[in-house]
Amino acid sequence: MVMDSQLPPPAPADPRDPQADSRDSQADPHDPHGPHDSPPPLTERHFSLGDRRVRVLLGHDCLDDVAQALTGLDADRFVFVTDDTVQGVVASKLAGVVEQTAPALLLSHPPGEAHKNLATLSRFIDLSLDFKVTRRSVVVAVGGGIPGNIAGLLAGLLFRGIRLVHVPTTVIAACDSVISAKQAVNTAHAKNTVGLYHPPELIVVDFGVVAMGSPRDMRSGTCETVKNALAIDPGQIPTLRRLLRPRADYTASDLEEIFELSLAVKSRLLLEDPHEKYSGVLLEYGHTVGHALELASAAPGSGAVPVKHGEAVALGMAVAADVAHRLGALGADAVATHEELIERVGVCRCLTAGLDTETVMHHIGFDNKRGYEAHTSSDVPMVLLGALGVPLGLGQHYLTPVPRRAVRAAVDELLRRGRECDGGHDRGHDAHG
Repeated sequence: MVMDSQLPPPAPADPRDPQADSRDSQADPHDPHGPHDSPPPLTERHFSLGDRRVRVLLGHDCLDDVAQALTGLDADRFVFVTDDTVQGVVASKLAGVVEQTAPALLLSHPPGEAHKNLATLSRFIDLSLDFKVTRRSVVVAVGGGIPGNIAGLLAGLLFRGIRLVHVPTTVIAACDSVISAKQAVNTAHAKNTVGLYHPPELIVVDFGVVAMGSPRDMRSGTCETVKNALAIDPGQIPTLRRLLRPRADYTASDLEEIFELSLAVKSRLLLEDPHEKYSGVLLEYGHTVGHALELASAAPGSGAVPVKHGEAVALGMAVAADVAHRLGALGADAVATHEELIERVGVCRCLTAGLDTETVMHHIGFDNKRGYEAHTSSDVPMVLLGALGVPLGLGQHYLTPVPRRAVRAAVDELLRRGRECDGGHDRGHDAHG
């Protein structure tokens, strides 16, 4: 195995109890990836990106089966993309197994949005070409949404597109970012401003690995599923009320159920809008302010705890609900449902302590939804709701031009409540738990 960073060497494969594997099996016993002594423990799902059908395999504590699914792709080379965290151990193990059938290159970057950029991408392109990848090669993303996006862009650019496989290891990657063809990196101005569309060939989720994430990562990840329910399918809200827990002590089975909720909503939208430019823009609910909070908190010298993506989306939804209510469009009961679900997830407004309105508004000015609909410099195009599951915007992109002063007032209120909330203990728990 060729390694680009100081990741731990792959651990020797541990023998697994085939009976334990078979207890969770729901897959077709005629699995195309080779014979098994017992039925494979992977459940198979599919979704469509327009006319492109994507295969999804789900399991629990099944890394050996994940590796077997990869070796069944008949690749001449594998390029693994991960980050320098414990998830790199997962990538190392998978690469160590698949290199028995084809050479494997392991590329890794430091964690964090600051490294999801063109410099990282350019380095990975050069290293992949040095490794002599071809059109038969496969790029495998292992980790959260950041390595997933870098890997997706890498696969989309090499030879104008080679195969991409996602092995998400975080809730937010499994339940949101990998269920998409969108691939992008950040610039100094804004998130996800340079990218393309490149659908995955295969997604393989080991919920035993996903369940090992920190409580804070769990909270962040479940926020996108809450967003889908509020903006698109409020029929899921009773199930979320049952599942969500502020302590984020989820089992692997809980996380699989949350994943199924996300897949149900996203697959419906992606079938008709694979590029997420029309009805798929509804998936951007909470993201206009959310992305700005994320970038402002991560800026050097901000004095703030860096806000994770899902946390930022949750707080962005709170602002969007406040804006819609101020405009007379969204009722108090719907606003209260936003508050309730965000509280059930466990995201605290005190995460915004240290942020200022001017910096947040500056980043909002570079939001990547600008230009979908005509608007003026005094407006901010936002996804707003007129009721739960009912978008306010009437155009084909479901965007509403909102006066900047209304957005500013709602951001002011969010940050004021963040400064005043009795959340010192919770803030520390959320930041480090």
